[in-house]
Parts: sequence; C-alpha cells; structure tokens
Amino acid sequence: MSNVTRLPPSKKKVHVEADIPASQLDEFSRTVAALTAGERPRMDALARDEGEIVQRALEGLRRIEESIEDHPGTGQARRLVRFLAGVYNGSDYPFDLTELRALDTELANVCLDYLNYDRLGKREVHKHLSNGDRDLHRWMERYGLEPELRLGERQEKAFAELVEKTGRDRDELLNEAVADLLDKHRRKAAPKR
Repeated sequence: MSNVTRLPPSKKKVHVEADIPASQLDEFSRTVAALTAGERPRMDALARDEGEIVQRALEGLRRIEESIEDHPGTGQARRLVRFLAGVYNGSDYPFDLTELRALDTELANVCLDYLNYDRLGKREVHKHLSNGDRDLHRWMERYGLEPELRLGERQEKAFAELVEKTGRDRDELLNEAVADLLDKHRRKAAPKR
C-alpha cells in the first residue's frame, strides 16, 4: 500500500500568486509540486475523512476490549490495558509506544487506529468503552497499574540541582535515595533490643 493517495486529474486550472516568507519557500515549493502532481500524503487523506477515522477507531477499540476480556492474564492483555490507561491519562499512566511491537500486528494496528482518532480530541477513551470507565478501572486494578510517581516542583528542582552538582546519573541518585528511605523505615520498624 502506497503512502500517497492520488487524486483524479482535473482539467480546470487556476492561476495562483502568493507572497510568502523566504524561509518558507522550500516547503511551499514542495507543497505546490505535490498539489500539481495530484498527490496527498496518507495522513492528509485520512484527515479529510473523519468518519472513516471514527469508524476504524471504534472498531479497533471493540477489538481491544474483546482481546482484554478473552485473554486475561496474558502479556498482550496487560499491554492493551496499559495502552488504554495511557490514552486515558498519559501523565499518570505513561505508555511506552515500543510496547506496541510486542502485540500481534492486528492489535498494534487497532491501537494506532485509536490513536489516530484520539489526536482529534473529540471524546475521552472511557466514554467509548462498552461499560464506560468501570471496565477500565477494573482492568487497571487487575493488572496492578498505579499512577506514575512524581516529584513536587521544589523536589524536582532540587533533584536537578543535585544531579548537576554531583555529576551523577539521575537514576543512580534516585535509586540511592529510595534505598536510603526504605532502609530508614526498616530500622524504625525493627523491634528494639
């Protein structure tokens, strides 16, 4: 399948003149060349047909739901729940897009179809699920998904300064801090002798 959609040639021609900034001449020239050749990039073709985008997304979402329900406990189901959680609230549930590589091709493609729709910002994912956000929260609980831990603004700034001052790796410093905190709480909880 080609990445370009060919439009039927038109016999009607229109003369166009435009004043554009010199810095945009290259982009303008490429756009004019594509238009006169009758070509449109695939995403432009999809954007012109929002109905098709919606249909593919909703069909894809049904397929995702079926796969989660029909194959509980599998790696694919877990990845699909993480994907939906990321679409639902990406700052609390970040989703690494490389996880799509581990899905069957059909499931990876339906996820991409849903992302294509989601970029339009029409409606939240849980509003499209068969049982609303009830299923999403049930699945998130089943797979132990918790919101991403975050530092407060002051902590983030202080941590960045510490990384700069020490020249140490961020992950190394964070792991050391968490280990120290856990050790401190273990000592407090240990029975006194």
